[in-house]
Amino acid sequence: MLEFSEANVAFSLDVPDSQEVIRVLADKLCAQGLVSKDYGRLTYERELEHPTGLPTTPFCIAFPHADADGVIQSALAIALLKKPVFFKNMADPDEELEVHIVVMLANKNPEEQIQTLRNLALLFGEPEKLSKLRDQSSPREVVAWLKRELRLS
Repeated sequence: MLEFSEANVAFSLDVPDSQEVIRVLADKLCAQGLVSKDYGRLTYERELEHPTGLPTTPFCIAFPHADADGVIQSALAIALLKKPVFFKNMADPDEELEVHIVVMLANKNPEEQIQTLRNLALLFGEPEKLSKLRDQSSPREVVAWLKRELRLS
């Protein structure tokens, strides 16, 4: 079961860079006992080696995550950014993308992580759905919309 609640949403987050987004989201998950205290560091280190930025339309997104080692319970955290931050492109690490939405994954089971990534990529491959997510006006609406779209209970 993937834990996702209002406590996992950073709404209209104003941060200077990708490292800070990752820290904020990991801290939210850690505060709920879903990941270890070093999950943010592990995620950022993985991001440096294996970038997760995607050049989606109408704006770019990123899916930072670490290996299952630091995960206590599978969860999802999301940041809707006030202004974009740069993440490197997953397909071309030399390219920097201006990312507007960051979805942090914390999966205990590696197979579950692949399926979750696939579901998110399919959802966000539809420009109108990505715009609809960004148009939500509160953390409660973000959670309700995303749970509905991903069919999470």
